[in-house]
Amino acid sequence: MQRFTFLLISIFCFLSQLQAQRPEIRFMCGYDQEAILSTTKGTRPAPRAYLDTLYIRRHLDAFSDGAAYLVPKDVLDRFGRDRLGRNDGQFVMAKPEMDALLKKAGSDMTVIESELGIPSGAWKGRSIVRIDVANPRELRLRMPSGNEGGANELWLPGGFLPNGYREAVCDPIEKGRYAETLLELK
Repeated sequence: MQRFTFLLISIFCFLSQLQAQRPEIRFMCGYDQEAILSTTKGTRPAPRAYLDTLYIRRHLDAFSDGAAYLVPKDVLDRFGRDRLGRNDGQFVMAKPEMDALLKKAGSDMTVIESELGIPSGAWKGRSIVRIDVANPRELRLRMPSGNEGGANELWLPGGFLPNGYREAVCDPIEKGRYAETLLELK
């Protein structure tokens, strides 16, 4: 039992270090973070215009074990569960990083909002659902451009959330291609 506990702690520490060791983003073609962010949402360049192809491939390879995202239950109840996400891209994060984030946060909603770049208090008092997607590549997994409707003022170019977790976007997710889990948060 002690070996198993030690192994679990070691895996969690390893995943936490991966999240904390965000690679340096080397922008191409004269772009930098400030130039991209100062561009009006809706007219931002495609990530392939300022990110190396190898960087993009490695970034998306982190989603090989699946993708996940959190959503308020009332949103699912209002819009239905037959097809999840926006037509212009549903933001997701790598499943192992979501696992690590939820373990780190415990059941504290303020930690989750902060870690995900959700404006403080936006999810307070709401039931939250975790959506897991086993094969996000089948849903045209790609780097976010910042032009997506779900990109807020905390969005950053390069595929990382403000606290270093990887993010990507995929096409809407049809019923049967995801698993839904209600989280117990406070």
